[in-house]
Amino acid sequence: VRFLIMAEHRRAQCSPGVKRPFTPRPQPQQKWVHSACSISKLEAALRNPEITAVEADIMLLPLQASAGVSVPMMAHPSWRSQPRSDLSFAEFLDRCLSDGTRHLKLDFKDAAAVEPCFQLLEKRWRELQMNGQAVWLNADVLPGPNKRGPVGIPASLFIPLWRRYCPQAFLSLGWCVGPIGPEQSYSAQDVTEMASICAEYSLAGETVVFAVSVRLAERALMDVASILQRVPDSQLLLWTGTGEASIKPTMLDRVQAELKGLGFAHRVGYDVAIARTALESGTAGVIDCSFFWSRWTRFLCCGQLANDHLLLSHREVGEQTPLVMGTTPTSTPSKADPMLRDSHDNGDSRGPVPQEVCVSRV
Repeated sequence: VRFLIMAEHRRAQCSPGVKRPFTPRPQPQQKWVHSACSISKLEAALRNPEITAVEADIMLLPLQASAGVSVPMMAHPSWRSQPRSDLSFAEFLDRCLSDGTRHLKLDFKDAAAVEPCFQLLEKRWRELQMNGQAVWLNADVLPGPNKRGPVGIPASLFIPLWRRYCPQAFLSLGWCVGPIGPEQSYSAQDVTEMASICAEYSLAGETVVFAVSVRLAERALMDVASILQRVPDSQLLLWTGTGEASIKPTMLDRVQAELKGLGFAHRVGYDVAIARTALESGTAGVIDCSFFWSRWTRFLCCGQLANDHLLLSHREVGEQTPLVMGTTPTSTPSKADPMLRDSHDNGDSRGPVPQEVCVSRV
């Protein structure tokens, strides 16, 4: 125990001004439920013993019962109509804390929702710690492919609020991306700008996960993966978006093989929908056959086609997929055993670490 405490202090000293998370960072290999933004979807996810992590989006929306009052709600932006939800962030957090066995990823879509949610997390953090539940706080803090305008939640807002209210949580930083446009992939400049943000705010790599679109990353994987070299100890999460069609298993195989060749396989997770049927594979093939057709199809068709026909089996729990195919999820928190296994860059686990050993105040 004395050795672990000394090692913890040495790591903390390498990142002045940054508090270490109370809960060790889970390994990238988790089994996610995606966009759990309603009571029914969240309840279904919490009933499923295979789910180890829950992802949900947050916006500031008016309460239906109180005119003129807006609160953080679990909802995903929609170009079709004003988002509506029956699940507030406060209730979402209550239900997840009562369950106590899933990690949480909170995807912020509205700048006005960030501070009130962080304040509530600060008040409930001790409960999350006792459960062994890790929390990722996600925002698209930089412009990205096909969406080069000003971002809704800039790093200058998100990171200082994270540091003020809940530095024990993990950051999940991404780029805004658009479904239509001339850009087919992330650029080397995108990676450089993200690395500059990490340097500007002295972010320790062990506190950061970079979230990237798998379809846009697959075309420039070496550039995207270089962020892991520029920010040591960080992780990468490849995703498919809400309503986006599944990717073919062959694409996942190519991505995993290339990342393994680059030496980063153990630092990458996958929150992606995999094509399971001939219809899904055919749709994915059509979407990926060309850049132009891909973007227009994803924007115009996937939201309706995928939700109504391709993803019926996931309607109750969103996009439920293992991060690494064929890998048993690890690091599931438990009230009965609030000890987690931390991950090293070599892919090995440190073994059970008492929660109090992971607390460092600097």
